[in-house]
Amino acid sequence: MIADAFSQFGQVTKATIIMDKGKNTSKGYGSVTFSTEEEAQKALTEMNGKLLDGRVLFVDNVRPSRRYNTDVPLARLKIH
Repeated sequence: MIADAFSQFGQVTKATIIMDKGKNTSKGYGSVTFSTEEEAQKALTEMNGKLLDGRVLFVDNVRPSRRYNTDVPLARLKIH
């Protein structure tokens, strides 16, 4: 559902909902990765504060991790 909702802004390469393994329920947040930074920024602007499946989305940029090559911008958003 998350990938479908965000795909209107560009090519979604990955969409993940973080699950509580013990309860097998959503922890209430996840991430969406786009093929370009421009697509991610458009999705952030358009989807932040919108309703999806009865829940308000709060969309933020993901800070680059030291584990990743920092020369390549991440086009990833955090949804909570």
